[in-house]
Amino acid sequence: MFNWLTRRLTKNYKKVPLFWVDFNLNKYNESGAKDSCTAKIHPDLQNDIFIQCQLKDTIDYIRNHYNMERLSK
Repeated sequence: MFNWLTRRLTKNYKKVPLFWVDFNLNKYNESGAKDSCTAKIHPDLQNDIFIQCQLKDTIDYIRNHYNMERLSK
């Protein structure tokens, strides 16, 4: 199963996602912006502090400047 999913997400191993962000609208509505997004970073980039900070800043920017309910539809 995971092999099928990996092939699908990587377009038959031709494209590799560097990060993946999931947004939980229900959690955002209940408790606010904190912990409403989860980010998965490529294992080779996972320990880089600069990338982690930039990704966090990017997620915060999107949450603050865009309507999350409209984006989730």
